[in-house]
Amino acid sequence: MTEWGVVGVIAAIVGLIVTVAGPMIKVSSNLTKISTILDSITARVDKLEGADRDFQESTRQARGRLHERIDEVAGQVNNHEVRITTLENTGGKKS
Repeated sequence: MTEWGVVGVIAAIVGLIVTVAGPMIKVSSNLTKISTILDSITARVDKLEGADRDFQESTRQARGRLHERIDEVAGQVNNHEVRITTLENTGGKKS
């Protein structure tokens, strides 16, 4: 192989390296951006999950208060029903 043949082979190898290295650098850069975006999304999802847990607990407590209030009102309605029935049976006369 002559000196020019060696130069040609070296030039071909350098060209191949440049041709492959360019896209590899772009891919590496894109992977870094994607990793950063995923980290941000993960942090946001964690924050939303915490807020959701807080919301569920708040909703559970509100439901409990509503059920207590409904039970109170149901008791009052039952008392009124008993009084109305008594009045209807006695014809409005006090005993």
